[in-house]
Amino acid sequence: MSDQVIQDLWNDHVGWSITADKLKSSRARWRTVALILTVAGAALQTLAAATNTPKSIIGATGAVCLLFVPFVTTRFLTREQTRKWLRARSVSEGIKSEIFWYRAGADPYDGPGALDKLRAKVRDIQGWGQGLEEDRARVIPPPSQAPSALDADGYLRARVTEQVTDFYRPKAKLNATRAQQFRGAETSLAALAALLGGYASFWGATSVGYWVAVLTTIAGSISTHAAAGRYDFQTTAYYATARQLEDLRNGWQASGKTAPSKEWSEFVRACEEAISAENRGWMAKLDQDKA
Repeated sequence: MSDQVIQDLWNDHVGWSITADKLKSSRARWRTVALILTVAGAALQTLAAATNTPKSIIGATGAVCLLFVPFVTTRFLTREQTRKWLRARSVSEGIKSEIFWYRAGADPYDGPGALDKLRAKVRDIQGWGQGLEEDRARVIPPPSQAPSALDADGYLRARVTEQVTDFYRPKAKLNATRAQQFRGAETSLAALAALLGGYASFWGATSVGYWVAVLTTIAGSISTHAAAGRYDFQTTAYYATARQLEDLRNGWQASGKTAPSKEWSEFVRACEEAISAENRGWMAKLDQDKA
């Protein structure tokens, strides 16, 4: 009976995880759309001004592209949209954390009534998703096996090490790579704009000079796009959490202590709090940006 309860809770975690991924992917797509519209609009309007091509059609198309940018931004890229993604992720990670905590047999799940305590805690966590019911209802989670009871080695392997090697380290590398790519693109465009500006000034090439503003606009748009992605922040957060979990794991293994024990409960609590702190850091960052 208890295994079925755990499986049902785990299925809900998976459903919220998929919901969060969908919300995040939607946000990323609309950010890309806004970037493309900005670049296309600036390029088309400059092309209309700098060439002898039919200016009315090209210029109008460019103007329409630029007019759609604030529409996309205010409709699909609001702070509330970001909060929806983060809240869905918080629900998913919160449920997952409690289930691993329970399966590790650590306080408060090390005595009588542990399953009832888990169900009550998960109900509280599910309340964080209030207002996201429609997004969650569109997701039917695929079959996924919930973790079984875990001894110390099992918890270290299935929760701590797997979280580091399969999530935090790869995510830190991915975001560091993306941050580097966007910085490289921004720098290259800024350098090209400087070169064209110098050429236009020296040779009096007015038509070339038009494109300096376009390149500057594109470079600024890429910088804004990268800032919205928070790649540097994510790199730091993921890397720091991986290091913290590794330090906790290594400290436990070197201590020679065993589970179950008071020390084991403290260790599990420290690991789960380290993981949840990464998500709280996102929320704090969002509030900081708002201020």
